[in-house]
Amino acid sequence: MSHHEWKALERERDDLMVALMNQPRQVNRIITWLEDEINHNEPILSGKEVLTDDGDTHAIHVGRTELAQGLLRQITEWEKE
Repeated sequence: MSHHEWKALERERDDLMVALMNQPRQVNRIITWLEDEINHNEPILSGKEVLTDDGDTHAIHVGRTELAQGLLRQITEWEKE
């Protein structure tokens, strides 16, 4: 293997290591965003905050909350693997 090929492999290894080190940080950012989404929608779903539109927006908040909760459950399952 030439010196040039060896250096290219080292660079690729270093890039992969950086990507792997950043992965938990990105997952934590996703989890935080999902939790914030749930918290943002809670007053609407609990009735503490009433929307003044025709009701379609309420369904959107329900769907976004259900999706965020489902993704959090899925992430928990994946972390067990």
